Amino acid sequence: MRLGVVIVTYNRIELLKECLNRVLNQTADIDSVIIVNNNSDDGTKEYLDSLKDKRVKPYHESTNLGGAGGFNKALSIAAKEDFDYVLIIDDDAMIERSYMQKITDFAKKNKGYNAFAGTVYTEGQIDTYHRRRLASRLIFWEKQISEDMYDRPRKIDFATFCGLVIKGSELKKVGIPLKEYFIWYDDTEFCLRIKDGIALVPKAKLNHKTVLNYKTESILGRIGWKHYYGYRNRYDCAKRHLGVITCINIIAEYFVFYVGSFVMLLNPAKREQGKYNRRMLRRVFVDCIKGNLGKNEDYMP
Repeated sequence: MRLGVVIVTYNRIELLKECLNRVLNQTADIDSVIIVNNNSDDGTKEYLDSLKDKRVKPYHESTNLGGAGGFNKALSIAAKEDFDYVLIIDDDAMIERSYMQKITDFAKKNKGYNAFAGTVYTEGQIDTYHRRRLASRLIFWEKQISEDMYDRPRKIDFATFCGLVIKGSELKKVGIPLKEYFIWYDDTEFCLRIKDGIALVPKAKLNHKTVLNYKTESILGRIGWKHYYGYRNRYDCAKRHLGVITCINIIAEYFVFYVGSFVMLLNPAKREQGKYNRRMLRRVFVDCIKGNLGKNEDYMP
């Protein structure tokens, strides 16, 4: 059995070191680790090039391809290999030592699945954002798998690229993520191509070294540069997989956000946020209608 891992990294060398150490010391033998370095300038290139482990295969990009571009590159390489299973993670995903062993043991006993995902913990608790079901196709409503549903394996529809494992044969069938998304929804669109669904394997665990998003602010107050890609890519994802009516409903939803941002003018503390929201949403409307994708220099960190 040949196991491959793909990692995308950008300017997080200390996280990458820990992530890679956990990958290389799995109880199941890892054959190859494909790492796409998104033009990091924190010593990541020098660190990766200094490694003597032949399993580690770094690819250094001359520009930041974003998460979507990085996974597009990494999985295009993995798809050419004869891997039985491929693990997909960012550099802040710390898999437990038996992660791949538990996934592959489950896969051997449950032939009906072609992709698998373990439990993501953030700050010591299950982060339900990473595993979801498609609750409604008409409005593209993704419902998170609640903590009480991690009691046993079950079928889910979506898993982020934080611990998703796909069979090598399935990867060759469904193809690679869309680099044009840059960030956000590349994993969702990818999962929609996996027709038999994804198996949640709760006993396979990983620690996502970030912080929980408690969402104390309203959706209009939280809108930032990443939402440009999220809104645009969500619409494109629906257009590819869910149909015209869903696309109309999504545009209507965004229009409600647009109108709601005018109300923010009444609150001096939120006035600038409201202006930003309207400007960004106008661009989203244009790009959805024209089908524009790719990196937008106006919406970068």
